[in-house]
Amino acid sequence: MDNMDIKKFIIAELGKHHSPNDIIKEVCERTGMGWDDAQKFVRQVYAQNRGEIAGRQNGIITVLSVLVIIGGAALSVGILVVTFSGWIIFFLRLPIPYLGNLVYFVTGIAMILGGIRGFVNMKSSK
Repeated sequence: MDNMDIKKFIIAELGKHHSPNDIIKEVCERTGMGWDDAQKFVRQVYAQNRGEIAGRQNGIITVLSVLVIIGGAALSVGILVVTFSGWIIFFLRLPIPYLGNLVYFVTGIAMILGGIRGFVNMKSSK
């Protein structure tokens, strides 16, 4: 078994939350490496592929990121529609016109940016 197959195996097994000791044992059996060498190799593969392993472990991150982006877009567009329709939203009963409109619009933009950042960081660290 070549190095790439072993790396793929390690990534897949860590992504399934399997015990590192079980993975090291399997690597030893498949490659003939000693325990210490296999342990270092598994740690190295983990360090180099941390994002992909986390992505396999937490597929929900992608779903949440997309939902936050959609929610932020809906909030921002909704606030723009409301604002251009002439509605004034006050924020925390402060008598500053359009402060609520601005706060909620900025919140929607922050949601979009946060969702994109979470999605991109997870995908780019693979």
